[in-house]
Amino acid sequence: MGAAVKDQIHVLMFPWLAQGHIGPFFELSKRLANHGIKVTFLSTPRNIAKIRALLLDECWKIDLVELPLPSVEGLPAGVESTADVPNEMEAVLKSALDGLEKPFGKLLQCLLPDYIVHDFSQYWAATVAAKFGIPAIFFLIFNAAMSSYVLHPSRDKEDETTVEDLIVAPPDFPSTQVAWRPFEARYIAPVFKESNGHISVMRRAFKSVNGCSFIIIRSCLEMEEKFLLYLERAIGKAVVPVGPLPPDLPKNNLSENESFCLRWLDKQPASSVVYASFGSECFLSKEQIGALARGLEGTGLPFLWVLRFPRFSKEECSVSGLLPAGFESRTRDRGLVYSEWAPQLQILAHPSVGVFLSHSGWSSVVEAVKLGVKLVLLPMNADQGLNARLVGDELKLGLEVEREEDGSFTNDHIRTAVLKVVKEDCEEGTSVKSRISQMRESIFGDSGCEEKYINQLIKRLDFSHRKNRFVL
Repeated sequence: MGAAVKDQIHVLMFPWLAQGHIGPFFELSKRLANHGIKVTFLSTPRNIAKIRALLLDECWKIDLVELPLPSVEGLPAGVESTADVPNEMEAVLKSALDGLEKPFGKLLQCLLPDYIVHDFSQYWAATVAAKFGIPAIFFLIFNAAMSSYVLHPSRDKEDETTVEDLIVAPPDFPSTQVAWRPFEARYIAPVFKESNGHISVMRRAFKSVNGCSFIIIRSCLEMEEKFLLYLERAIGKAVVPVGPLPPDLPKNNLSENESFCLRWLDKQPASSVVYASFGSECFLSKEQIGALARGLEGTGLPFLWVLRFPRFSKEECSVSGLLPAGFESRTRDRGLVYSEWAPQLQILAHPSVGVFLSHSGWSSVVEAVKLGVKLVLLPMNADQGLNARLVGDELKLGLEVEREEDGSFTNDHIRTAVLKVVKEDCEEGTSVKSRISQMRESIFGDSGCEEKYINQLIKRLDFSHRKNRFVL
């Protein structure tokens, strides 16, 4: 019988059930598919339906595969994403994800991809893949500064991780600026602890590091060379940057509701609007909403504020009931508070937007840099505090809002930060504008930076594939 060689590389992508994770996995999938890699994208039915809609007008050939979540006590029917539930219910969602371990094994047996690329939550994916001789690649959708600060082996210990541990950088960390503040460390410490017999978030991440063949990370040398080198030395495995992976502006037409924000922006002067948004998973308290509202009002500037609530919440939420008395009437002529899904890329690309007041999520930072929008940073949880120090203090691409010791902020904190960045005749405003322009050009200019990183990843995949390719 003649020998047939399997030459096309086949990669299975498997992200965590959060839009902030699905998005980067999908962007990497598109780039790999565009270079002739066979890509299978795996998620739950509701998430796959959203991705299928994105592919309708696109030319990438990506196979979409569904695995339904099992029923788990405490998880409402129809919940398949962190955007649907408050933060305290994420542990239940992870338990449901763990129920996919056996179905995932059966799927791998049928598909037999050359590689799996998995997220931190499904730490078991590497073990399952190893049964079929399939190498696992751990995709860190965070930046290298945050990843090396948190995933340093010194933090993988049996003893309790304390607030005091977390505010101190790991040994020989290449920055004195990037660190958690005490109020942030108090918030993040529980992710190092097991709860009700469930494996901790950080145990999942450390197991993912230990089980993978190598790591790919959504970063680049132009932004984080010293952190990338430090991370690779610390964990003792190859760390391959794949670039920031910003999405392209969608080609499909927006719905009537989605275009509402853009029509409002059309009426505003160029570079005048403060766009405030805190991502799909960050939900503000009533006190935070009040301080932010009064701060935006105090700037005297036009603003577009996207204010979201979880789909399944213990409390009924209404925008009007949470805003300060009289706020809507006083700002009606220059402000819009929008509580539906908003097309962030199109908003940031709109010529009337001048400043992005953001929670410092890495995806939002990358999008702002690509579109040249100045950043005001208001980190709320998880990785965002470390992101804000990297972006504000190390890279000088934005200005972080000052906080009280307990993490609270006032309307004056908001107003002061926004006005400093807006005023280009002051040091902060001039510096941020200049640095954003320089970074935008170095990463997204004519240098082919993005293409370089994808080509490097494909060369690594191809080299390993050719060493291990099999004859049918």
